[in-house]
Amino acid sequence: MRATKGRQAVLAALDEASDHPTAEDLLMRARKTDPALSLSSVYRILKEFHDRGMVRRHVFTQGRAVWELAQRALHAHLIDVHTGEIVELPGADLVRMYEAAAETLGYRLRDVRLELYGERIDDERASPHV
Repeated sequence: MRATKGRQAVLAALDEASDHPTAEDLLMRARKTDPALSLSSVYRILKEFHDRGMVRRHVFTQGRAVWELAQRALHAHLIDVHTGEIVELPGADLVRMYEAAAETLGYRLRDVRLELYGERIDDERASPHV
């Protein structure tokens, strides 16, 4: 894969992201480096990166895909059911537990996806605890 200006801009935007950006978010950030970049190009670049295992694609409650670099440590996501905010939970202990379980079955994990859905304890919209 050639290192085009568009690919470099999208990769840099992903690398600098502290959130889980959508393709539209990445377009706005990458245009600072490559003003000619289009949304269709961002989608094409993300597909290429995904096909090569460079990025992870997640679709949470809003139904919109968000992206992150695959090289980041495996972790769980906590999604606020009211706001859609995505919080990363370090999952080292959980991942080790899943790796050990898979190994006893003769497997090696390649990826872990754990999504937790919750609401802030002090949120007035919170459902009563059952």
